[in-house]
Amino acid sequence: MRCLSFQARRNLGTAFSPHMNALNVAPSRATDIVVRTGQMIGTSSSAVLRRAALSAITLLSCCLLSEPTHAEDSAVHRNTRGQVVVEAGSTLDKALVVTPVLASIWNRGVKTPGQIIAEPSRSVTVFSPVTGRIEEVTVTTGDHVRAGQTLARIVSGDVAQATSDEAKASAALELAKRAFTRAQGVLAAGGGALKDLENARSNLLQAQAEEDRAQARISALETVSGEGGIIELKAPIEGDVSAVNASVGMNVVDVTQPLIVMANSEELWAIADVPERDIRGVVIGQQVNVAPSALPKVILHSTVSAIDPIVQPNMAVLRVRAILPNVDGVLRPNMYAAITVMEPQPPTISVPQSALLMNNDKVTVFVRVAPHVFERRAVEIIYDEGDQCRVTSGLSLNDFVVTVGAILLNDD
Repeated sequence: MRCLSFQARRNLGTAFSPHMNALNVAPSRATDIVVRTGQMIGTSSSAVLRRAALSAITLLSCCLLSEPTHAEDSAVHRNTRGQVVVEAGSTLDKALVVTPVLASIWNRGVKTPGQIIAEPSRSVTVFSPVTGRIEEVTVTTGDHVRAGQTLARIVSGDVAQATSDEAKASAALELAKRAFTRAQGVLAAGGGALKDLENARSNLLQAQAEEDRAQARISALETVSGEGGIIELKAPIEGDVSAVNASVGMNVVDVTQPLIVMANSEELWAIADVPERDIRGVVIGQQVNVAPSALPKVILHSTVSAIDPIVQPNMAVLRVRAILPNVDGVLRPNMYAAITVMEPQPPTISVPQSALLMNNDKVTVFVRVAPHVFERRAVEIIYDEGDQCRVTSGLSLNDFVVTVGAILLNDD
């Protein structure tokens, strides 16, 4: 009698399950019916059962006669342990690809909307230190200026007063110096009193202090020497003019009114609002991916440079900051972006998704336990984007799994 292959046994057991149930014989023992034919027919007291047994035996016999022998034609069989054994050098053996299990480091990204802003230290608003009338504006919006370049000129009575005070203080200092020198000479010749010299020294010190005050005032106003009391507003940094709120002839009556806004965008900040539920794993130095909305195919890479110490009360988010170089000037302040803060995970075993098979609602893989011997093993996985998936249980780093052709061994 010929033996059925593992696949043929399963198919026959399914096809003749009504007959097997009637005979109280498990489907997996379908081939035993042929051997036990005489016993089953002879001992059955029911004509129905006898007819069912005869029909099943006839059909099984036909199938058995048409089934090729396992030893001659089958390249796969099971050993006594239930493991799948593949004949060495067979077509099936050549079709299988076995690879070792790897340990990979996976990054779980927290994706959140964000914004690209100018670095505060590189964004400057220029005010007028005095009231007056604007005589000239030398820049317009969008101009690139150097540090120290003149932005505007203002005629101011305050500047004229400061210039006059400095001139008076300078003259008084010169007079005090001469008086002190003269008092020293008179006292040395014996023609004067010591108190005269002390008065002269006191006047000299007061004149020097007044001159220093006047010079400090002039320096604070950054005025240009000359008539008319003109003050020049100069660029404190190198950058681009982003706003001009001044025009020729305009009177400056409020020194808190911003006149010119400048920004240096060579380095910007990416601000991400991380939800409170995801902040536990956010630390300084984590990788950050920034995808500006205006640049669909651009992904910028940076790291977390700063984390706010408090959670925003109204939004329940933690603000995270990353520095973005912008040497080519593609990025603009106030652009929106999708920001992903990558949270590294500990090394995890991973396998290609091509190695996975479904078996009775369980995910399984075939593990090579010996040359040409494979064992089905249930695993628990976490699906991720890409060809690989994480395995949380069922495999170890010493295992080798079938990654190509596993379906050919799937005969359960």
